Amino acid sequence: MKIPFFVQEFTNEMKEAAIDALRNESFVNGESVSKFEEEFARYIGTKYAVSVNSGNSALQISLMALGISADSKVATPTNSFIASANCIRMTNAQPILTDIDARDGGIDVSSITEKVDAVIPVHIYGNPCDFDSVKTFAEEQKIPIIEDACQAHGATYKNKKVGSLSDVGCFSFYPTKNMTVGGDGGMSTTNNEEVADKIRSIRDNGRKTRNEFDKLGFTMRLNTVNAAIGRIQLKHLDEKNSRRREIVSIYKENLIEDCILPENENGKSVYHQIVIRHENRDKIREELTNDDIGSAIYYEKPIHLQPLYLEYDYKLPNSEKFAKEVLSLPSYPSLTNDQLLEICEHVNKVIS
Repeated sequence: MKIPFFVQEFTNEMKEAAIDALRNESFVNGESVSKFEEEFARYIGTKYAVSVNSGNSALQISLMALGISADSKVATPTNSFIASANCIRMTNAQPILTDIDARDGGIDVSSITEKVDAVIPVHIYGNPCDFDSVKTFAEEQKIPIIEDACQAHGATYKNKKVGSLSDVGCFSFYPTKNMTVGGDGGMSTTNNEEVADKIRSIRDNGRKTRNEFDKLGFTMRLNTVNAAIGRIQLKHLDEKNSRRREIVSIYKENLIEDCILPENENGKSVYHQIVIRHENRDKIREELTNDDIGSAIYYEKPIHLQPLYLEYDYKLPNSEKFAKEVLSLPSYPSLTNDQLLEICEHVNKVIS
């Protein structure tokens, strides 16, 4: 049977919320936006949540709100979507790309060999990074932490939600994420009122009052209809994350090798991606493809090897080896147990 890598979700509940918002609210800055922000902040455990039009925007605006500018250097790992580094360059700051922990793909702060002005750890694949090491590093350098939690909605580290551990947390609601808004969308979370106010201003062209603008800003607001869909998705997030953990258990029980990336010992992953690591990765993918089973590689080319970043001339061996061996298997909640067993059967053909 054909098993796609990802299935886009659109439920009647999402449809009804969207139609209700379109009929009864302003298309921009409607009531659903503020309600979504309040509910998301409550879920993450922060005082404030500010919605924007993408995870990339959340990262960029958060850096700006923390004072990152042309004279700044910001560290972030190379094993991530390119937005984790692009957001730094969009503030005219210099990205300092780090290597990764070879076990799980998270940031390795010991590879940062120079003074930086901020650090963006990534909770990659929905798995919390080793945040204690990041916090120690940031405290030693006296710098802020911006969590890239774009793949980790609901993940926890030492029983606290990621996105609440640092100065600012950033989330994406792109359709493939654990929760979506029916399109692009993002959120910044913080306990700092001043930072939250700056993010609100920057997302709205630097607005101070209705007719006054006192800083450089953008049009990066989240649309009302997207916020209405996000509220529905948030309501069902925990049950969907629970199903993802069930799916991981089935994979672990039926794969003949223990090749799934480990969960952080202090954290609880939400398995945005279920990633195996194997020296025969390409053969595994070929076997799956031949039977119409989807898979993906995150990330086949690390950020430092992208054409945009070759000028920095980084050599990051863990990331480069990791990229040649990782493969994401289907992980969406609507997968059936029979489909999971079929996927395992094909993977086992190669790794046996």
